[in-house]
Amino acid sequence: MARAKSVYLCAECGHEHPKWAGRCEGCGAWNTVAEERLPATAGPRRAGKDAGASRRTSRVQALGDVAGEKLLRWSLGIPELDFVFGGGLVPGSMSLIGGEPGIGKSTLL
Repeated sequence: MARAKSVYLCAECGHEHPKWAGRCEGCGAWNTVAEERLPATAGPRRAGKDAGASRRTSRVQALGDVAGEKLLRWSLGIPELDFVFGGGLVPGSMSLIGGEPGIGKSTLL
């Protein structure tokens, strides 16, 4: 059985709030927001095995097929670091190098 949903409406302007508030965000009136219960609605029901037969199915696609044009990347000259960045740094992007003390962040940079 579905649970009844509550909304909070301002008695002055009718502004809807997700939770109770002492002051209406719509008109600024104090103590005019009151809870109103909406009737419970039945959610979608699943029927038997063939319920999803009419749903569209999709096949798995490679990311390279879905992604648009390839981005220009600047090689860093360190093959492993280029690999981590997906082939190098993208111009205009920002990357954070972080980790435990003493693992070589400063040496890399």
